[in-house]
Amino acid sequence: MITRVCRSRALGSKRAGLVLTSLAWVLVLLSACSHSQAPRVAALLPVPEHGVCRIAVLPFSNESKYPRGGLLFYKVFAAELVRTGQFDVVQEGDVRELYEQLHLLPGQEPTLEQVKIMGNRLGVEAVVLGTVLQMKEHRERTGADPSLAIFVKILDARTGETLWTTYHRRQGSQFRKVMHFGMVYTLTSLAQRVSNEVLDVWLKKGLHGCEG
Repeated sequence: MITRVCRSRALGSKRAGLVLTSLAWVLVLLSACSHSQAPRVAALLPVPEHGVCRIAVLPFSNESKYPRGGLLFYKVFAAELVRTGQFDVVQEGDVRELYEQLHLLPGQEPTLEQVKIMGNRLGVEAVVLGTVLQMKEHRERTGADPSLAIFVKILDARTGETLWTTYHRRQGSQFRKVMHFGMVYTLTSLAQRVSNEVLDVWLKKGLHGCEG
């Protein structure tokens, strides 16, 4: 009986993850037909009005064909979040240690209960995690033209519930201004641009550090 219940919960968690991933891929297809370059944010629940003092960024999963794409974006996004100067971001080593304690692999999405455990042990109000859907280094005659598509979630660390989801896709050539000036030629630089655009939208929509 217990085994059946555990299997049922595992299947439910897996199905929920598949639904969100499917939604992300739908957004990828819609984005290909759209000229909008702004991150798409879906506010499912309100973020804390008093602000979010401390955040943990978890390792991103990688569904692209680029090796270690999730790790690359995870490190860049965490660094850019720190650079905003608005939040106390948990150090990567502390997150890695907790993953080992919970027997989680990097890029593996924690369960609702595990998110609440993370919130308690790391002392955070929110958890950020996501998926790299696409990461490519296109080679053109004029040079490299990388592309990147990501799906990010903000979770309430107290309840494990998803507060916001965000989809964003960019290509290096979209930053071209005159001739080839302004173009982004590397995936790391593109990841920085994508991260900053997502964070700018989050801040404008009301996500902010704790007051005082």
